Amino acid sequence: MSESVLLLLLAYVVLAALVAAALIASRFPFLVKLIILLVATTLYFVSYQGWQSAQGWPAKIDLPERFLLHASVIDEPDKSTGSPGSITIWASDLGSGKPADKPRAYQLDYGKALHSDLDDALRNMRNGIIQLGRITVSNDQSDKPTDFTRFGEKREKIEIYSLPDPALPEK
Repeated sequence: MSESVLLLLLAYVVLAALVAAALIASRFPFLVKLIILLVATTLYFVSYQGWQSAQGWPAKIDLPERFLLHASVIDEPDKSTGSPGSITIWASDLGSGKPADKPRAYQLDYGKALHSDLDDALRNMRNGIIQLGRITVSNDQSDKPTDFTRFGEKREKIEIYSLPDPALPEK
C-alpha cells in the first residue's frame, strides 16, 4: 500500500472514532466538543489530499532520475490572476532499467526553458520519435550573478532527448 492510501485510511478511522465519541458521550464540555470539531474538520482536508494522490492526480513529488515521457500539459503564468503557472508531465520511471507498469503524473513549477524543451519533445513525439528524460545536477552558476547566500547550491535541470537509434550488428 502506498503512503497516501495509509494516510487516508488512518484519517477515516480517526474521524469515525471522534464522531462516535462525540455522539455517544454528549456531556463533553464545550471546549472538548470544539476541539473534536476542529480535529474532524482538519481530517477532512487530510483525507481530501490523500484521495487526490490515490486517484492519480498530479503529484508534487520529484521526477524519477530517468524517465520515458508520455505527455505534458503546460499552464503558463497569468499576471492578471496571479497564477504562477505549472507544468504537468506524464512519465514512466526507467530507473530499474525497464519501464514502470503505468505512467504517473508529476506536477512541476513553471519554467520557460522547460516549457520550450517540452514543446520540442511533444513535436518529436507527434512525428513518432520516443522521448526520454533525465535529471541532471549542475554546480555551474556562471550565467547567474554572484549570490553568496546560494553558494554550493546544486541546481537540477530536466533534460529531454530522443531515443537513440539501435545499433545494428554488421553483416
